[in-house]
Amino acid sequence: MPQTYPHLQIEHRPNACCVRLRNHHIAETEIHEVVEELVALGRSEGCRNLVLSLGPKSPECLYSVFLAKLYWAQRVLGEEGGALVLCEVDPLVRTMFAACRLDEHFRFAKDFDDAAPRLAK
Repeated sequence: MPQTYPHLQIEHRPNACCVRLRNHHIAETEIHEVVEELVALGRSEGCRNLVLSLGPKSPECLYSVFLAKLYWAQRVLGEEGGALVLCEVDPLVRTMFAACRLDEHFRFAKDFDDAAPRLAK
């Protein structure tokens, strides 16, 4: 039986699973669930490469926790031979990555189609 992901909408593409958040408002307790779902999806067969959209409407959440958990997920996926690319990231959200000095640890793309070349990196 396939696993369900209550916080994620998933579109399977040939070289990646493209993921959107079902709800742009994420409570602090849900941040952990969202990221656990990402990691579980990345560990499942055929979804080693993930492209996570943070748009078009930016997530409303406690960004310090969210960014830390995304960093953890990106590291776990990378250690297991996968990749995480972020797309549709609002400029204001991107400045939060930079302020936390996390922008250099992530790959960013304009949209799902633009992410494919960044997955090969």
